[in-house]
Amino acid sequence: MMKLSLFLSTLILTGLTLANDRGGHYNFKYVKFFQSQAFAHSGGTGVIKGKVVYVGKRELKNRRKLITKDKEVCGRGYKIDKVYEVSEDGGVKNAVVFINGKGNSRKNKKVLVQEMCEFKPRVLSMEAGSVLEVVNKDSVKHEANGVQDFETIFQLSQHKKGMVDKVSLDKAGVVEVTCNIHGWMKAWVVVVEGTLHSVTDKRGEFLIKGVPAGKHKLKLWHEGFGEKEMVVNLKEGEVKSVVFELK
Repeated sequence: MMKLSLFLSTLILTGLTLANDRGGHYNFKYVKFFQSQAFAHSGGTGVIKGKVVYVGKRELKNRRKLITKDKEVCGRGYKIDKVYEVSEDGGVKNAVVFINGKGNSRKNKKVLVQEMCEFKPRVLSMEAGSVLEVVNKDSVKHEANGVQDFETIFQLSQHKKGMVDKVSLDKAGVVEVTCNIHGWMKAWVVVVEGTLHSVTDKRGEFLIKGVPAGKHKLKLWHEGFGEKEMVVNLKEGEVKSVVFELK
C-alpha cells in the first residue's frame, strides 16, 4: 500500500499520467488535467505550432478486431483498432494539444460520422458547451454510446441511414464513444474549456492561433500515450515552435 501511495503521488507531482482503465473506459483520476487555468498574459496574442513525435523504442502494435456482423456493410475479416498512427519520421497522429482556460468563449459544432462501421474521425476536440452531431451513413443500425468519467452521457439509437442526432457536451474532459452493436467501433471526443486546442495531423503537426502572450501550460492527450504537458512562454506576435516527445 505504501508503494502504491508513493507511485500515485509521483504521478501528481510530475503532471504526467497514463490513461486509466476501468471497464474499458478512459478516466483521469489523479491529475485534474482539464481544470480551467488562469492565463498569465501580458496583452496581445501569438501562435503555438509544433509536432508530436514518438521517440521510444518499444514496438507499437494495433490490435485486429474481428468483424462479426453486418458484413455486407462493415466488410469481412478484421478492423484495425488504430490507437497508434505514426509517420515514417515519428509524427504521431490524433494527439490533442490544448491550453485550458476561458479564451474567447464560443460554441460550435463538430461532426462524428459512422461510415462502413467505423467512426470518422477517430479523435475530435471541441469547446465545452458545443454540439456534437452524430451521423449514420450506413444502411445498418448503430447505437453510439458516449462515456465520460465512467458515466454514460448519451446513447443514440440510429436504425437507418441518414439519421442525425445532436448532443451538447458541457463538461471538459474525455468522452469515449463506442457502438453497442459493433464492438470494434471507437472514437474519442476531447472537450476543452476555451478555444485553444488542436488535433495533430498524419505528420504529427498542430497549430494553435490566438494564444494570449504570456506563460502557459501546453497540454497533450493521446489515447495510447496518455497525458503530458510543458510550460510555454509566448511573446506578442511570436510564432513559437515546440516538440512533444513521447515514449
